[in-house]
Amino acid sequence: MPTDKKKILITDRFTQEALLMLTQQNFLEVQQCEPDAVYQQDLSQYHGIITRSRTLFGSDFFTKAKKLQILITATSGFDHIDLNAARKWGITIMFTPNANIESAAQMTWAHVLNAATKSFAANKQIKAGQWRRELLTGFELSGKTLGIIGLGRIGSKVCDYGHTFGMNVIAYDPYAEDQAFKDNQAERVSFEEVLKKADVLTLHVPKTKETHHLLNKTQFEFINRGIVIINCSRGSVIHETDLVHALEKEIVSYCGLDVFEKEPLPRDSTLLKFSQVSLTPHLGANTSEAFSKASEQAALKLTRFFLDGSTSDTLPPKAAWYGAQFDESDASV
Repeated sequence: MPTDKKKILITDRFTQEALLMLTQQNFLEVQQCEPDAVYQQDLSQYHGIITRSRTLFGSDFFTKAKKLQILITATSGFDHIDLNAARKWGITIMFTPNANIESAAQMTWAHVLNAATKSFAANKQIKAGQWRRELLTGFELSGKTLGIIGLGRIGSKVCDYGHTFGMNVIAYDPYAEDQAFKDNQAERVSFEEVLKKADVLTLHVPKTKETHHLLNKTQFEFINRGIVIINCSRGSVIHETDLVHALEKEIVSYCGLDVFEKEPLPRDSTLLKFSQVSLTPHLGANTSEAFSKASEQAALKLTRFFLDGSTSDTLPPKAAWYGAQFDESDASV
């Protein structure tokens, strides 16, 4: 048990239950502020910070936070944190990668099902006083091929749902072991194969130099014509201008996007003009359950850190895909 008080700053939304977990610890003094007010605080007084993705933590922040020992982001993404700067100042960084698995997979399938049923367009049509069913012909998922890029936590859950709908599942992930494909009953294929064979393609990869514009005009030239593409990972994975051209040429028949190269999506984005594109405002982790799990996991990690120095889910991740490939040049979320 620490003998001195540890000052903690929570910079974003946080559940009352998780807040209570912290305030019940006598050695913690907890304060809260809005994301846009972080840099208005006296950062030099805090020993720990819990945040989410709306605050950017660059080298200037760590320079000011002279007493900071730990920063926890209650998110599965971490491209809003300059990990090199944090490492330079000896600050422990942790995240909550398991909190939003169900929610992110669920959002992916909301877009997949919308592509198959045209439910978004149907809702919009009927609210406009129209009844033109002939314009809303869908397709059955059973028997179709689901292609997954990234067979990690979320990709594996998406795979489970694919089997439930009777789909043939293929996947590409150069960093996953063969056992992962066996466990998920997914055929391991190359990057080119997954693009050529998939009827529905879903992306579940981190933001790295390797995944930046993973789908661009080169891939759209040989991709399965009429493919459905769903992206609930990071906006930079798809070159949006090239995607627009693929939609105009009907190479891509439908696209569901929860993430974008620039967020919020600009009002003049060409993506807005397509009826065969469904758009949601980065809702992948935006469920009450994911929010609750992320908050409580962050509170528990911080408490244990100050009690006995224990850590879990530290950053940078100890994963082969991280290495020199992680892109810290753009901290947009």
